[in-house]
Amino acid sequence: MKSETFFKWVWNLNGLILLLGIVIGTLLISYQLAQTIFSDNYIEPPTLNLADDKNEEEKWRLGYPQRIGKTDFYFIELESEKLTIEAETEREFGQVTENFNGSSYYKYNATRSKNVMFINGKTNHSNWLFSTTDQLILDIQPLYLSEFDSQSSAAGIAYDVIKNDTNNDGLLNSDDKSTFALSKTDGSDYNEIITGYDSVLEYDVNEDGNLFVLFIDNSDVFSMLVDLTTFKITNKKQLPKVGKI
Repeated sequence: MKSETFFKWVWNLNGLILLLGIVIGTLLISYQLAQTIFSDNYIEPPTLNLADDKNEEEKWRLGYPQRIGKTDFYFIELESEKLTIEAETEREFGQVTENFNGSSYYKYNATRSKNVMFINGKTNHSNWLFSTTDQLILDIQPLYLSEFDSQSSAAGIAYDVIKNDTNNDGLLNSDDKSTFALSKTDGSDYNEIITGYDSVLEYDVNEDGNLFVLFIDNSDVFSMLVDLTTFKITNKKQLPKVGKI
């Protein structure tokens, strides 16, 4: 009985060693194959000469071209490897507002976009949205008249941009407050709608063709309507607290 138990134990041990050997061998082979495939086929994207990069920190690249609904216009974001911008103390960045209360829920994601190019696919005319790369673009979205249909007509484009050093840390980054802006589908008539807010919760084109926006500013929640023909706020109010309606 003891001999049978011993041999069973040896057999189980050999089986376990064999299984471990097969697993380790498979992992090593897979690793070698992956190294061979990716090292041979991967090509580093070229750095583009589209803006100044004196310290070679930006390494400019273009994002994916996106067509704006049924128009002939495309927009392409200018992206950088550097996620911040050093604030220039001699430059006027506008009114400085108090920093947000620090809630991590409303903090922005890091962004690589610092400008946007618009190209007319019919005339081949192109132009930049901004004249510099001194801003961070958190979000850019066409305002489609038909919800969830990116091939429908667009009433304009909405932007979420950081352009002011609101926390006075010497950098423009995702910790600063934002500017919500609108433009026409070709990037012209750029208008800043609200500045120095904490977060936009939602915006959408309503049945009347106006833009409904819900946003947070200093822990207060606001709603507003924007006329998309004039880019003017037609109605804005703070949401009432519970029991204050």
